[in-house]
Amino acid sequence: MFHFLRRCLCQVLIVSLTLSISLASPGYSRGTGTGGDGVGGGGGADLGGGGGSAGLSNAVTKSVAKSIQLGVSRCQRVEKVYRFDCYRQTYKYAASLLYGRVAYAGALEALTAVEKALDKIMARDADLQKPPVRRRLQQYKAIKPAAVPKATAELERALSSAQTILLRAPERTGTHYARIAEALDSNKVLLRSRLYPGGMDIFQTGFA
Repeated sequence: MFHFLRRCLCQVLIVSLTLSISLASPGYSRGTGTGGDGVGGGGGADLGGGGGSAGLSNAVTKSVAKSIQLGVSRCQRVEKVYRFDCYRQTYKYAASLLYGRVAYAGALEALTAVEKALDKIMARDADLQKPPVRRRLQQYKAIKPAAVPKATAELERALSSAQTILLRAPERTGTHYARIAEALDSNKVLLRSRLYPGGMDIFQTGFA
């Protein structure tokens, strides 16, 4: 009787040990997840981070493009001398939406370059005699009126360079970079319209 009970107990222990090992095996624990880093899932879904096409997201691209278009539109509502600081803050915010997103590294480079060009304009041409203007929660500084034509030309060149970076991006970026480049083009259109004789902002109402 004692030997029989001991044999049964051994069998129970063997079965329990086998079950524990199978539950702990990699094939069982993997399940349907992709791991903590979000890499290795099926088909390159819209992920927030990671490299290559897997890191591109329609939501992120739309957010960046829309922030530029709406920001530029708001900038048209302030006096010309304040618009460059408004543009600077617009591109700074748009670039911040791409921090840490490896697949958008080229787009981040392009937007940061525009921001730096505007930083340079503000540092060189700031009008310290004119008080800042506030619109909602934002405050904009002025540049000297005489500096507006040169600043406009410099910003247009910076936008063109940024578009070149975006449109020459690898094919794996799909239409994402091109959509951001289109948003930059809307800014160029407005800059050119402001050069109309007499300083009248034609097409302004279309973006107000």
